[in-house]
Amino acid sequence: MSSLPAHLQVQVANAIRLVQEQIHWRPGKDQVHVAKRIRLGQIPPGSSFAEYNAIIQFIVSNREASVYVYQFGNMYYPTVVATYQTRLWLAMFGMDGVMETAFPPDEPENYFQDPRYRLVGKLEDILR
Repeated sequence: MSSLPAHLQVQVANAIRLVQEQIHWRPGKDQVHVAKRIRLGQIPPGSSFAEYNAIIQFIVSNREASVYVYQFGNMYYPTVVATYQTRLWLAMFGMDGVMETAFPPDEPENYFQDPRYRLVGKLEDILR
């Protein structure tokens, strides 16, 4: 794993396990995200909340996925990144396992150059 402090490494692994067990959204945010992804052409028109969650579940269960931690102030957001179909997707959530967002970033090769993203490692290594 990266140079994250040990307590953060444990929290990241625990947050990932929570999302793998069940995807939770803040009240009212689930349908907002589905509508936004449809509007942006990231998922097909008419996609359901269940279909969107299935993409997220695929991402967070992909053992080859890369795991980053996004730092915003003193808050840390585990971010799991994997290819779904032909596009690189990210799934970001809080340390409490509650979803923040999931989408395929434009220009992913540049997206994760943002210094607020810190590569932690591969999912399979983090969950050992």
